[in-house]
Amino acid sequence: MTAPALDRLAEAAAAWGEPLNAAALEEISSYLAFVREKNEEVNLTADAEWDELVLKHAADGVFAVSVLRTVLPNAPRILDLGSGAGFIGIVMKLAWPEAQVTLMESVERKYRFLNAAATRTGLRGLRVLNRRAGSGAALTAYELGHDAVIERALAELPEALRLSAPMIGPKGLIAAFQSEEPDPSEPVLAKALAATRVRVLQSCPYRRPNEARDRRLVLFKRLED
Repeated sequence: MTAPALDRLAEAAAAWGEPLNAAALEEISSYLAFVREKNEEVNLTADAEWDELVLKHAADGVFAVSVLRTVLPNAPRILDLGSGAGFIGIVMKLAWPEAQVTLMESVERKYRFLNAAATRTGLRGLRVLNRRAGSGAALTAYELGHDAVIERALAELPEALRLSAPMIGPKGLIAAFQSEEPDPSEPVLAKALAATRVRVLQSCPYRRPNEARDRRLVLFKRLED
């Protein structure tokens, strides 16, 4: 059941410059199997087919590592904002064990799942927070000063930037998954860029192994004073 999809993920990872060894593939497989097991009880995702879990969700996390390794420190602090079932943050941690990854999720049932999944990995430096971004409560040290905040399907891009910007450090980045190339001159996005004082640093096209069109991971950087 698992080998063909995992083989295709490994091929894609190598093409992206982020080879996955056998141990990492096994850990990703084990985590995704846990998602499938608990999904019947907790309703974590509508994508319950194995190929979707591997070639859509895990692939996005692996691609993010391939990009962020080139622009972040060797052991960065990364916040996965609106983690859901943890597809991005947990896969990133499994592929990049040196990274310090925080999973932030407001939905209680998903938060409980993330705690269980984090415990199962046995990896140090994987933290779970039950918090809604922009809720108004004061941000804690766990939520501030990250080298990168990554989001996928959190909100429309202007709102995602507004929610993410307070959590990055002075030299931090926001990494946003997008299905299309964003237009910084579009009025709503331009307003959000000005309000959050970030700019597009890099737009990285990629193609999931099971798709025929490109997607993008767009990096945003703070404006210098």
